[in-house]
Order: sequence, then structure tokens, then C-alpha cells
Amino acid sequence: MADAPLTLHAYSARTGKHLGRLPYTSCSWSDSISEPGQMQAEVAMGSASAALRRLDPYELLRPWRTILAVQRTPAEVKHAGVITSRKWDPATRTLSISAGGGWTLLGKRLVLDHALDTAFHDGDVLVDEDHPAGHWALTFDGSYRDIAVGLLRESMTWGGLPISLPDRQGGDHTRTYYGWDLATVADRISDLADLLDGDEIRFNPQVDSSGRLTFAFESAPELADHHWRWTASVPGQRVRLTGYQEDGSGMCSDVWAVGGKNADKTVMARAARDDLTEHGWPVLQAKNSEHTTVSELATLKHCAAAQAWYGAGMSETIGLSVGEEYDVHVGDWADLRVEDDFLGDRRLALKITDVKGSSDSDWLDLQARPRAER
Repeated sequence: MADAPLTLHAYSARTGKHLGRLPYTSCSWSDSISEPGQMQAEVAMGSASAALRRLDPYELLRPWRTILAVQRTPAEVKHAGVITSRKWDPATRTLSISAGGGWTLLGKRLVLDHALDTAFHDGDVLVDEDHPAGHWALTFDGSYRDIAVGLLRESMTWGGLPISLPDRQGGDHTRTYYGWDLATVADRISDLADLLDGDEIRFNPQVDSSGRLTFAFESAPELADHHWRWTASVPGQRVRLTGYQEDGSGMCSDVWAVGGKNADKTVMARAARDDLTEHGWPVLQAKNSEHTTVSELATLKHCAAAQAWYGAGMSETIGLSVGEEYDVHVGDWADLRVEDDFLGDRRLALKITDVKGSSDSDWLDLQARPRAER
């Protein structure tokens, strides 16, 4: 178990500069693979220091202006994200704060060429994907990570964000984004993660030697910082099996996807797999109507194939609790040995998809899914 106490800090959402330390009565957070994550905190203003009062908490902790970070040491940031809402209770002198995660800020950035900042004029815009007018098209190529980095870099030309970007990888993928869709950067990065061959994505919060917080953008086909080996039945290992569930709502073997419309035409794609039918399931058909801004057939086919791939798998979720001394990150692998009335005596090869923590406990709550053996 860790010795250093958990502390709560405020940082600038523009620069990552440290603004102050906050007294808190409770704090909880959760992270999910290729998702922003979230945090809840309660700040007890009755115990606030004179230094914090001089910082003017009313202005300091405004939504979208300040990032909250819970950390055990500067080098061990458990979670960080921009404040999205707050609620003050004068009777108890308690401020309740909700915050997002690393890419929550990108929900407030649109996929637009920065040249439009000066070139745009109110009026009609010609929507022509073959011959886009002005600066309405942005094209990025390389790996999926390179494309995401291109989106982020262009977004940051509109105004600074505390995000650090990796070097170019290179690759043969190309994506063109049209400004008139007014899609958010968060959604377009999520689209890349949803592809069948897409990357897993994280915005990893880090505090440097000068005390500045940045989110390191990480994107790879497999994000796994650790490969844990646990036995749930061994006393003292602080590993417990807490639950198992399987939800069949997303299972499918025949996906029909609809994309964007152009005049009187609509692009459509289909993806079918035999994994389920070969093992006794009937044909399970599903629609995919979540990509109505996609106009390229190849992109829509990737989306349909991804849904068919995941739909042909078992939607199993394994719940675990482990001691906080295990520095578990979303994306990690774990081999778990269980002896259970339902699961039997077996080793489960798992991928950690969700990590939840709280200042009230020295245990982490994990969710995992089965991973393919390699």
C-alpha cells in the first residue's frame, strides 16, 4: 500500500501551469480504454487555507478553465481532467466538482482548418467534396496515430492546450475531413479508435520537473504498460474476483451500415462473419447508422467490419478489485487464476478496460474483458 497521501491540484487548462492545491473530503475517478474518463471531487471550503482563499476559488475553479488532478506524487498522477460543472452548498460549505479526462477538452474543438479564422465570411458555403472551396478540407496521412496527431496539432493552432504529441510514424492511411460537418476533434479521434484496425488511445497525464501538467497523447494497436499475473484465491495478494456478466445486446453477425447522403444517393456497406453461425447461433443482423457524416465507402466498410468483429465476440465483463499498490493502467494485460463455482478452475487471459479509484479506499475496482492469446 502506498504511503504518500492522495492530493488534489488545480492546473491551467490552457498551459498546464500549477495553480494551487485543494483541500478535499472525497474524490473518485474512473478511466476507460479509448474513452475520456471522469472524476468527482468535493472540496471543503470550511477547511480551505488562507492561500487558497487568496486564489479566489470562485474564479479558479470555473468549468473549462481549470484542470483537476488527483495524484500521490508529482510522478504518480492517478487521473486528471478539465472541470465541466460545479455545485456549491452554502449550508455545508461544500463545493462539488465534476471533471472529465484527458480528451474532454477536445469536445470543445471543431475539426477546422485554422486558415478559416481569418478567411471565413458569413454566407453560403459550397458543399462539394470533390472540389471543396477555400479551406474547408483537411487531409492527413500516415498511421492512424499520425492522423490523430494531425487533428490535434491543427486544433492547437486555434489556441494552446497542455497536450504533448509524439513523432510521426508513417503509414499508408489517409483521411480527409470537411469543415462543414462541424465535427468535434474528440469525435473524430474516437472514430479512429472505433475502426477494426484502429488504435487504442489514451491521454496520459504527467507532471514535469517544473510542476507543469501535460497530457501525453498515446495511440497504438495495443496499449499495455504491464502484464500482471494474479491468483484471486491467494491470501495476502490483495486480488479479488468481484463479478462476471455477459451482455448479448451487441452481438451480431451481419451488419448493414448507412453513411452520408449526396443528393439522392446514400452510401451503404455490409460486413458479415461466420464465427457465431458456425457455433450454433442463428444469423444476427444489426444496423449501423452512427456514421451519417461518412461519405467514403472504404471508411464505412471499416466501421461495419469493426462492429461485426466485436459483435461476433463474447461480450463478457470480469470484475476485479486489486490493491492500489498495483499501478494498473487501462490497456494492461492480466493473467488471472480463479477457482470459482461458476467459472471453475481456470486461468483467464484479460485486458483491463476500466480502472476506478477513490480516496476512501486503498483498493482499485477494475473491469476487464477476455483477450486473445498470442
